[in-house]
Amino acid sequence: MGFSVSASAAIIFISFLVAAATLYSAWDSSYSDVQDARDFWFSLRISQAHFNIGQVSISPVSGSTTNITLTFQYLGQTLYGNIDIIHNGTYVSFLNLGWLVPNNNYTVTITNGADTSGSLNNVVLAFANGCQLIVTYHYDTTNEVYVVDGKSVQCPAEVS
Repeated sequence: MGFSVSASAAIIFISFLVAAATLYSAWDSSYSDVQDARDFWFSLRISQAHFNIGQVSISPVSGSTTNITLTFQYLGQTLYGNIDIIHNGTYVSFLNLGWLVPNNNYTVTITNGADTSGSLNNVVLAFANGCQLIVTYHYDTTNEVYVVDGKSVQCPAEVS
């Protein structure tokens, strides 16, 4: 007519096992996500701490009167090469250079970056790790060349 005590106990015991297995699976998944986030954060902080740019130069694109190229030497740790380009405060484009490898030179084309008036211009390259290369340049009308006036590297700082 009804279940025996042992059958009822078995159903309750199996229910507890299923619940425990589900909770363990959720805990394990959450723990793994937290560990992955921690590893990513440490990797990001290390790439920011060792981010470094060497020589920077600017030259006109051959056959173009509106575009320039910015060439930089990357000296930091190997980094994924997604770069956003901003020229004089206006977003220009996104570029994927693959991987940035230390001691290699990379060239980026700045669309509509050519300004032969002699006025001061700036280019910001925003990298995948949050760091930025800021380059200030002008066109020397006497010698008809682009001159890099300065460069700086900025990486995000933590707020505690």
